Amino acid sequence: MHDHSSPPSRPVLQDSVTYYGVTGLGPDGKPPESLIEECQNALARIRDILATHDLVPEDIVHLAYMIPDSVTFSACQRVIAEALGPARPAMTLRLKPSFDVPGQRLEFNFIASA
Repeated sequence: MHDHSSPPSRPVLQDSVTYYGVTGLGPDGKPPESLIEECQNALARIRDILATHDLVPEDIVHLAYMIPDSVTFSACQRVIAEALGPARPAMTLRLKPSFDVPGQRLEFNFIASA
C-alpha cells in the first residue's frame, strides 16, 4: 500500500519580508562609474529597507544576487560579506546577461526574518 497522506508542512518564516530588484543605481537612475560603489549603494538600500521593518542585515536569510558575469561577483564579494556581518544567509547567484538600465551591473533580491 502507498501512503497518500499529506507531506509534512514546510516551515514558514514568521514576520519575514521579501524584496525584489534592489539596485545600486544613483539618484539620477544611472549606474555609478565604480562597480564597488554600485554594490555599496545597493547594500545601503537593503539596510534602509530592513530598518523600516526593524530588521538589520544579519536578519537576511536568503540573498539572491543577479549579475552579468562572475567578475562582478568577485569584485563585490568582500563588500557583501562585510555588509552581512556574522550572518551567513543562503545565497543564490544568478547570471543575468542584461538589465533594463544600460550599464547596470547588479541587482539583489532578499528575504529577511526576525
